[in-house]
Amino acid sequence: MGKHETGYVRVALDSYPTISPWVVPALAEHIDLRGLTVHEPACGKGLMASALRLCGCARVYCSDIADHGGGQDEVLDFLSDREPSLANSDAIITNPPYGERGKLIAPWIEAGLRRLRPGGLLCLLLPVDCDSAACRKAWFADCPDFALKIVLTKRIVWFKRSDGERESPKENHAWFVWQRSVFKTRRPPAIAYAPKVDA
Repeated sequence: MGKHETGYVRVALDSYPTISPWVVPALAEHIDLRGLTVHEPACGKGLMASALRLCGCARVYCSDIADHGGGQDEVLDFLSDREPSLANSDAIITNPPYGERGKLIAPWIEAGLRRLRPGGLLCLLLPVDCDSAACRKAWFADCPDFALKIVLTKRIVWFKRSDGERESPKENHAWFVWQRSVFKTRRPPAIAYAPKVDA
C-alpha cells in the first residue's frame, strides 16, 4: 500500500477501504460533484460510493474486480478492455489498488484516461509524490489532461487500531485530477490543498 514498512501482511487484491470520512469531501471542496454520474471502479464494500452520494452525486455506479458484498452494480476488472455496463459517466472517481511498489498506479491512470469522454473527469486518490517519478511524466507533466493536484493536509487512516492506541499513519496522499480537454491549447495544472477545515 505504501512505501513505509507497516509490519502488516499485504491485504488480498489491495483492498484498503477509504475509512477516513473527510477524504471525499476534501475532493468536493475543489470539484463540484453535485448532480454527476460517477463510476467508482474499485468500490470494495462501498464506503467511497456512500461518501460520493453524500457529496451530491446523482448516480454512483459501483464495480470491482471481485464482489466484496457492498451491493455493487457489476464485477469488472477495470484494467481489462471490457467496458462497464454504465453507458456514460461524468467522472471516474476511486481509490485504486496501488499494487506492490506502486506497480498498478500507471495501468490505472492509463485505463482511466482511455475511458474518459470529452469534459469527463478522472479523480484518483494516490500517494502524494506519485507525480515525481520521471517515468510517469507522460501522465502528469506531459499530459494535456492533467488538471489538478489536491494535496491532503491530513493523513488517511487505513486501519483502526484495536489496542487503545491512537492511529499514526505515515503516508501522505493527494487527489490527482485529469479532465479530458475540450480546448486545443493546454491549461497548466493547478495545485490545491484540502481539507480547508478540520474534519
